[in-house]
Amino acid sequence: MDVKKLLASHKEIDDRINLYLEEIAQLRALAEKCTLRISGEPFSGAKGLHSDKVGQNAAKIADLEIRIDAEIDKLVDLKEQIMDMVSQLKDPTERAVIERRYILHETTETVADKTGYTPRHIRRVLNSALQHLEELYGDPVCA
Repeated sequence: MDVKKLLASHKEIDDRINLYLEEIAQLRALAEKCTLRISGEPFSGAKGLHSDKVGQNAAKIADLEIRIDAEIDKLVDLKEQIMDMVSQLKDPTERAVIERRYILHETTETVADKTGYTPRHIRRVLNSALQHLEELYGDPVCA
């Protein structure tokens, strides 16, 4: 198992969920504009066109919500797997650094600020933690 890829996949799924949420927000705003136009217009043949757009946007939103639910399920399962792996690390500093870097997606500099270490030290701890995880769950990093 490539531990680093597994850890990185958490961010990829999280980013994909956020992208879908942004798309839903845009579609809802568009649907609201269409609805406002419909309610502000007198009855005409064009009303059906606006209703179709609202319906299409509603269908897109529903599809995206289904995708988001599936991605959230993946993310929860992956987070559980990662947390189980990280809990096997003996050094609490290594556990904290991996969690902050790969679960909370903080930069090395942010982790350093929050833990009171230098970024250089955080990189060393991170490399050590990744090596320990690879030894536990996959091929050694330095092989």
